Amino acid sequence: MVSSKSKAAIEFLHFLADVSDPDTGDISSLKLAAWLGMTEGTLLKRWTQRGSNVAWRTFVDELIAVLDAAQSQGCNLESVIDWYFNTPIAQSGLRTPDQIVLAGDARWLVRQLDIWNVWVRPTPSPHALYSRARR
Repeated sequence: MVSSKSKAAIEFLHFLADVSDPDTGDISSLKLAAWLGMTEGTLLKRWTQRGSNVAWRTFVDELIAVLDAAQSQGCNLESVIDWYFNTPIAQSGLRTPDQIVLAGDARWLVRQLDIWNVWVRPTPSPHALYSRARR
């Protein structure tokens, strides 16, 4: 039997393969934007919000590091992406993970996720929701 953490790690490897250029290994802004549920233009605009001195690769590395640290808790990637955009973190003044990354504080968030390992909650599967509804 495969643990939820192993499944999450495998899913994350598939995600990285999907958003990476097979020849260069560079992250495709178009593919990453699709995974995040936004247009490429919106993703690039978010990158430029960080300031002109932040390289694309730095921005992407930080964003992916946060997603990886969150998913390592055993959550599915869809839940992690939802958490990234929609969950205020009390320890950061109620900023969302996305706002934390845009502010340049991704390393802090990754460290906190590694220390506390409690911030990301998996979304119940549709089967679990159906089972509860039948009770």
